[in-house]
Amino acid sequence: MKEPPEPLTEQHIEQIPVSVHQQQIDSMRIIIEQLAEKLAEKEALIKQISAREQDQTQIIQASSKEIAHTQVRLRRLATKPSSASLIAEAEVAMAYIKQQSILIPSDTDLYEQAKRLLDMAVFYYRRDNYANATYYASQALEFMNMIADQDRALPNRVTIRFNTPIMLLAIADANLRRAPGRHALIIDVLEKGTVLTANAYQGNWLMVQTDDDREGWIFNTLVETMLDKKH
Repeated sequence: MKEPPEPLTEQHIEQIPVSVHQQQIDSMRIIIEQLAEKLAEKEALIKQISAREQDQTQIIQASSKEIAHTQVRLRRLATKPSSASLIAEAEVAMAYIKQQSILIPSDTDLYEQAKRLLDMAVFYYRRDNYANATYYASQALEFMNMIADQDRALPNRVTIRFNTPIMLLAIADANLRRAPGRHALIIDVLEKGTVLTANAYQGNWLMVQTDDDREGWIFNTLVETMLDKKH
């Protein structure tokens, strides 16, 4: 009767020859190196996106702190000549955009918003309320400058901060996104009528903040300017 074979020990296993072609090893090494390169690229991209989001958050936070200060400064500078000059500057900018035919369909809403703000500035100027006239004319100019920036929709554009924050209302239930872009993460849904403060723009997206400190990005056609009900 044959004796059962001895069980394989680690020593025996190590002595068993392994037949792997050098070409296969080299091929696997190349694949591993390629995967490592792709992983490094992904990690660099994630760091870049994270840094960009941090910069945008800092812009929002800095802007929100300066809203009140901006309004105070405007009121201090609000005299009849300064208000008249600012209104005239906004009227010239609006006329230039109209005459040069640089108004594209996606900017029509922005143009109408700017016109409403300018009308409000004129309304208050005629009633000798130069503080409000200056405030609304400044907001109108922000939208005019945004329209005039014809390259703003190009890829990798920087975030442009408004000198004068703009008060807005959501005209429909709208997605609040973490970054500008239709594929960016939705962090909240804003109800119609939500009061917003726009602090900056990138492309056709507005960086906004709510009264309860929710912050993010919204597409510019989903909001309208918040005007005094007296007008």
